[in-house]
Amino acid sequence: MKIPQINGGTWPYFSLAIRMRFLGRPRFGALPRQTVITLLLVVGLLALFVLAARLSYYGGINITNAFRYQTAIVATQRDSELLQVEQVEHRAGPDALRPYQKLLASDLARIDSIADDFEQRAPVFVFPATNADYDRLTRELLSREMLGQKRFDTIVARNTQTRDFSNAMFAIVALLFVVIVGRLRRAVEEGRSLVQRLQAAFLSRRREMRNVEIGTVLLSATLGSNVGGDTHDAFSLDGHHAMFLVADASGKGIDAAIDTAFVTYSIRTLFSENHDPGVVLSKFAHLYAQSVDRPESFVVMFLAVLDLETGRLQYASAGHEPAWAIIGQDVTSLPATGPIVGIETDPVYVTRELHLRYGDALAVSTDGLTESRDARGEFLGADAVTVWLSEISGSAQRMADAIVTRLKRRSSRITDDLAILIVRYTPAVRAGLTPPAASDEPQLALNDLRS
Repeated sequence: MKIPQINGGTWPYFSLAIRMRFLGRPRFGALPRQTVITLLLVVGLLALFVLAARLSYYGGINITNAFRYQTAIVATQRDSELLQVEQVEHRAGPDALRPYQKLLASDLARIDSIADDFEQRAPVFVFPATNADYDRLTRELLSREMLGQKRFDTIVARNTQTRDFSNAMFAIVALLFVVIVGRLRRAVEEGRSLVQRLQAAFLSRRREMRNVEIGTVLLSATLGSNVGGDTHDAFSLDGHHAMFLVADASGKGIDAAIDTAFVTYSIRTLFSENHDPGVVLSKFAHLYAQSVDRPESFVVMFLAVLDLETGRLQYASAGHEPAWAIIGQDVTSLPATGPIVGIETDPVYVTRELHLRYGDALAVSTDGLTESRDARGEFLGADAVTVWLSEISGSAQRMADAIVTRLKRRSSRITDDLAILIVRYTPAVRAGLTPPAASDEPQLALNDLRS
């Protein structure tokens, strides 16, 4: 990978980006010891549970089969006596005897299907039969009945032993379950601590910039996490220009957060060479294509550079959701100026510009806003956001908070990561205009927004 020339002041950002990109993810073969132990406990829990369940299940099956065998013997004895009476005493003809013969044959077949061994198999019996054949069948059925009773008694005794063993297995399973739950709870707490550290490292710290008000909201769809694939950044380039970024990296959770750190610090570094958003996006797309380790990953991004003195705003967008320029009372959408990062190897991004006057604003959000669904499953859409922005007024932070308040009323819960950035141009007093008082409203707490 060709590394661009980096001046001394911005090298730490690029160095961090490279380390996070190539070294930030642990290899599968180097699982932590605690994870390996937990996995082994889970495997042991499942094995013991399967063993205990198997013993209980097959114990019940064996008793059921032994009972069915005894029932089949009794039914065969009864049906053979009926056939003998019809054939010998009533001297019934072949047609009259045929139903009885079929019934007896089915009884003998049922004995064979349930027999445990050769001795328990049904006696051989051929139609038509003599009295001697019926007597022999009766004797052999009595023998099978004794074998069946022995089989039943043996299974009951064996099940009494396995029942105690199964109960012990279930007790061990319950104990292992308690141990695993405890370990998982500790892992969750450790994960939360890690997330807090990642949040402190990854999230852009809001810095005051002259001539602008900045309002931000960042929500993560990952439960228990305040970091994810969406991010925003506001950074002073040289005292006269400010860079604004909103990006959405594919995926969710910690992996996506690592990607956003790569995005943020790489963009800052590339801006040290050139202040043109389109050029910076093109260079970043080339860098991303060379360093990405997951072919399916991608990034959508909006970049803007604002001249803090003149209000000249240059922007470029990599397949991003429409941004909005609030010029006076008019709200205008700003479509993408190039493809999503990660789709093409060497894409070209067009830089466009507009001029902000006193009180005008730029509003940018990720698709967590426009693709939020209401109770009927319908998307909010960019047009509805345009209407919201025309109805909302106040400071930049008040506008960002108001958007989230409306979103919460419309959608029952946050299902996707969401980043919102509002930049209002408020230069120093000019032509008798008095800037509004700075808003002292706090940024909405991330956990409160999900409630």
